[in-house]
Amino acid sequence: LYFMFLIETSDEEASLIGYAGGLCFDFSKFDPQVFLVGTEEGKIHQCSRAYSGQYQETYEVLRRLGTVLIMIIGPFVIVYKVRFNNYHPRVFISASADWTVKIWDLKHKYPIMSFDLGIAVTDAMWAPYSSTGNSSR
Repeated sequence: LYFMFLIETSDEEASLIGYAGGLCFDFSKFDPQVFLVGTEEGKIHQCSRAYSGQYQETYEVLRRLGTVLIMIIGPFVIVYKVRFNNYHPRVFISASADWTVKIWDLKHKYPIMSFDLGIAVTDAMWAPYSSTGNSSR
């Protein structure tokens, strides 16, 4: 069972969201101050060692239904893995319980590519020999 809501939040509502339960993290190979945290709420937070009291950015794990983006609430949004790309400082990959592997750019709040694999995905990683290859488990 899961619930779907259209995204309509104000800045005030966003500031009331508390601390998320982090499940995975990865540090940037290009900037050791920057790291990503995947949460059980389906969000990915960009954080910094220099600013421990706030998130630098929050990325939403969303589904596209035609031309509308929807947020899925429930146990199917858990982000199990986030990993920075070894060759590009802004690109990272995520694997989540909503059956998707997503490719992200730090400059965009939503994924630039999404692959629906039809089963829960608990891990994803970049190929160590190629800047574009990835695999999932």
